[in-house]
Amino acid sequence: MRTTCPYCGVGCQVEPEVQGGRIVRVLAPDIPPNHGALCVKGRFGLDFPFSKKRLLYPMVRESRNVPFRRATWEEALDFAAEKLLEALRRKGPEGLAVFPSAKTTNEEVYLAQKLARALLGTHNVDHCSRLCHSSSTAALSRSLGGASMTNPLEDIWKTDLFLVVGSNTTETHPVIAAMIKKRVRQGARMVVVDPRYTGMAEAATLWLRVRPGTDLFLLNAMARYILEAGLWDRAYVEARTEGFAEWQASLEEYTLERAEAITGVEREKIALAARLYATTERAGAYWAMGVTQHTKGTATAQALVNLALLTGKVGKEGAGLNPLRGQNNVQGAGDMGALPDVYPGYLKVAEEAARKRFEALWGVPLNPKPGLRMTEVFEAIPEVEAIYLIGEDPVTSEPHQDHLKAKLSSLPFLIVQDILENETTPFAHVVFPAASFLEKEGTFTNTDRRVQRVRRLLDPPGEARPDWWITQELGRRLAQALGRPWRVYPGPEGIWEEVRQAIPELMGGITYARLEEEGVRWPCPHEDHPGEAVLFRERFNTPSGRARFFPAPYAPPAEPPSEDYPFTLSTGRVLFHWHGGTLSRNSRLQEAYPELKVEVNPKDAARLGLQDGEPIYVVSRRGRIRAKAWVTERTPEGVVYAPFHFAEAPANRLTLDALDPISRIPEYKVSAVRLEKVD
Repeated sequence: MRTTCPYCGVGCQVEPEVQGGRIVRVLAPDIPPNHGALCVKGRFGLDFPFSKKRLLYPMVRESRNVPFRRATWEEALDFAAEKLLEALRRKGPEGLAVFPSAKTTNEEVYLAQKLARALLGTHNVDHCSRLCHSSSTAALSRSLGGASMTNPLEDIWKTDLFLVVGSNTTETHPVIAAMIKKRVRQGARMVVVDPRYTGMAEAATLWLRVRPGTDLFLLNAMARYILEAGLWDRAYVEARTEGFAEWQASLEEYTLERAEAITGVEREKIALAARLYATTERAGAYWAMGVTQHTKGTATAQALVNLALLTGKVGKEGAGLNPLRGQNNVQGAGDMGALPDVYPGYLKVAEEAARKRFEALWGVPLNPKPGLRMTEVFEAIPEVEAIYLIGEDPVTSEPHQDHLKAKLSSLPFLIVQDILENETTPFAHVVFPAASFLEKEGTFTNTDRRVQRVRRLLDPPGEARPDWWITQELGRRLAQALGRPWRVYPGPEGIWEEVRQAIPELMGGITYARLEEEGVRWPCPHEDHPGEAVLFRERFNTPSGRARFFPAPYAPPAEPPSEDYPFTLSTGRVLFHWHGGTLSRNSRLQEAYPELKVEVNPKDAARLGLQDGEPIYVVSRRGRIRAKAWVTERTPEGVVYAPFHFAEAPANRLTLDALDPISRIPEYKVSAVRLEKVD
């Protein structure tokens, strides 16, 4: 039976074959988006539901001073509801937070944010996009009025130039990388901006090896050069944009000479990259965490938006602005309203019309005040007194890990709802065992807005239940105590029908029946609509219908290297693992990549007397971890690279919790560290 891969945002269609309680092989049908292709994670990493670390029954404890005890569902749900209500009475709506997961289904995310808003009265709702593409969401939303890829993955075959910035696509989105590389072999060109020599840099027509954290200056310099050379699309700018004059004036300092000094990239290469992008009609920009995970992540994403508008690249086939989303349903989680300032469909909670729409649908008055972002919620503990985590593991994923652990230790009440024991579970008061993607029905939305089915192949083990059932049962208890309405759904399809009713302009035409054969992209306003492939062909989703330029001022990284911490640490992923490693390291993939290896440039290794494979300590102002040195020219001199998948050697113990002022995303990509030999 076909379902959707639970790893990255590509949304590959998979057909796992299960025999004797294990997956014996995984096939892939020849349909979009992957057309039979799979990466190593989709092929060999789907067996985590059979891990010995599965959570099999509810557990509760009155305080962290006592061990967990097994509980019935009735007891655990009653206890959780009682504690949430106590926090609500003491602190009001601002004292609670609900964090759905980008790995759960659209239906489950919708229900979780509905519980937060309609029952608890709080907009303290967020998800892991805060830690990955919140910067892209901020820039795209304010400029274009939309926060997603503007073009479908099929447009890769129509693209003549790829501008890939801060994306190790070969390891993080391998199926997309294979498509792009094949298109390059067919004659397209590719400009890659990245400090590391990744698989994309290897295949590039032009590789710009920027110093970490300086992409923004380079992109602004490209824009200034395009303007001065007269290569911009004047007709497009005049007809379809606003704010141009103010933005143009902001580019005065971004000369090629200064760009070379700051980024380390030769001015001739910067000029060539600008000419290639500006003069190629079908040029698409693709980016990921290397752009967003900075204190100036929103500004860097904005610089990409400005470049595309300047050259008329939005609203055209084979072009556009294309953030590559991380988790399997991170696009869907945003669509379903798992953000503190918007309802489903990105309707702003502060706007009366949006509020009235959902008040009418849910039958309750709603709070007009936007909530706190995830990073802000943790800082607000213990004023925030109760948190409901669904499929999130912040101890692994948040920066400055030891600081976060201290915050969670002082949190009066925490619910952890997950499929596997993780690093956050020990901080919980209630643990709800959830069903995996193999054990439930629903939908995921992939990186190019394609809504696709998730199908139940197996029964959940032990007493595990689907996330939607758990949230619904918890909501039923809260609603009864508060005297508020709460709909009980027969299953995920019933929840999806309410989503269609809530945001018909996006999802109205997408039914489970239509999704039986292939996925359907939003916006899809009615059942005869095919789903929009290319966004903004005629107008942007802004009040004026025009896209807006915004200045994107450069600032250096928050924590530069120093005498005591002379290296720049950057974090990211490897091919064999995903994010915190909770899924991939409980699969056969753990055998292929069992421990942390930190990339060190050969010149740095020689200076420190380090050998390849030698154990080392990586030390920042916030802590230290042990790893093996991988001596390689993939990483430039003065930079070390650490994957963040390994709980026993957590890279995020080292990372900085300085935040982007707009998106509030942490600066994962630049931290100052030193390397020490292990005695």
